[in-house]
Amino acid sequence: MRKPGSKAIVVHGNKICLVLRDNNPNIPHPNMWNTPGGAVEEGETPREAMARELKEEINLNATDLIFTGITTYTDGSIVHRFFVPVTDEQFANIRLVHEGQRLEWFPIEEMLHLQANEKFSSYFGAYLETHTEDIRALCEGKRDFEVRDEILGIE
Repeated sequence: MRKPGSKAIVVHGNKICLVLRDNNPNIPHPNMWNTPGGAVEEGETPREAMARELKEEINLNATDLIFTGITTYTDGSIVHRFFVPVTDEQFANIRLVHEGQRLEWFPIEEMLHLQANEKFSSYFGAYLETHTEDIRALCEGKRDFEVRDEILGIE
């Protein structure tokens, strides 16, 4: 079983940050779009792991980490979920650091088009299907979300 992870929906205005994973068959979900994040290391809280992963992956010093809950998938994988709105100043410094092929900012409708074409991991696809309206609300400026722990099925 994998270590629990932390993943973030990072938004600037009405766009969402996605990273195209490396095209390496030895990693999970190669050559697919995903949100920034990774494993929670020993001694870290999920929030600390999220802050570390955002700095390591996209050079973001996150100041606003909105915890939205824990997703447990039917294969036993556990992901701590965060929404992360970024300021104009933070946005100017975001760049791909050392993981992934490229970073892009997608309006939600374009992101949903990627999902329809199976360009996401089954984990993010299942999450997106369940939380599209919350992600829309985040892009529209909402910052208070109910914390939801849930179980999602994956194929």
